[in-house]
Amino acid sequence: MGTMKQTGWSILLRAVGALFVILGFLPLAQAEDVLFIGNSFTFGGGDTTVIKDGGVPKLVEAIAASKGKSASTLMVTTGGMDWGFHLKNPATAIALNRKPWDAVVIQDYSTKPTHVGNVDAFMKEGAEFEDRIVKASPHAWIVLYETWAYGAKNPIYARTSSPTKFTNPEQMTSEVQKNYAALQASLHAKNPDCQVLVAPVGDAFARTRAEHPEINLYATDFKHANQNGSYLAALVIYATLFHDSPLHATATFPGFTLDPQTAAKLQSVAQEITQTHPETH
Repeated sequence: MGTMKQTGWSILLRAVGALFVILGFLPLAQAEDVLFIGNSFTFGGGDTTVIKDGGVPKLVEAIAASKGKSASTLMVTTGGMDWGFHLKNPATAIALNRKPWDAVVIQDYSTKPTHVGNVDAFMKEGAEFEDRIVKASPHAWIVLYETWAYGAKNPIYARTSSPTKFTNPEQMTSEVQKNYAALQASLHAKNPDCQVLVAPVGDAFARTRAEHPEINLYATDFKHANQNGSYLAALVIYATLFHDSPLHATATFPGFTLDPQTAAKLQSVAQEITQTHPETH
């Protein structure tokens, strides 16, 4: 009888322990406060309408509302700047300490985590940002906004890779993906209690280029996102934050409405990427 009781208690304790593990990885609640820190890839610098609508954060808000959830966002962005700038920026510090955030989405300069940029600084500044965020909001999720490779016609590509050039978008995507994943692993090792996720926006861009070449994601500079690209970024970030399907999300915003067929394809890509990408969970 004693053995049976002990076994029963062991099973119960294991179940409770498993429950706590699961709870540690539950999606955000129905209503969340989210701080975005970044540059023009966050405020939608490739399209004036997206900028006027409030950039990617406000698109995330609208998508969440259409899915029965609520994301209240604040954005701190400066065009062309990186994490090093934000770590010294008084406005960023004020925003971090404004309230206890549920999630903080941080986006570095697009070439920073590549051989064209400075991978060591990317890793170092990412670690500093984790410390700042945890100090200000101990329970906040940190979401690493993985940016995208530039369009194939951007002059950053050449026949031969060099300290200032990539051979093609696939090389840039591979380096960005590799180093955002490496940063996530490093931050988790440094602070296992902090939930750090990657929003694989760059992966979603790459898949869209491969599976739906008819959909243009880029502005005329072949670097920034157009409306389609910003919408795709918002879908991926929404799905990462809430662990919820982006299918059937709204594609109508104050300043524009996406073509329904295009929106559906982008939703499917965001769904596929966030379900299979290991760093989103």
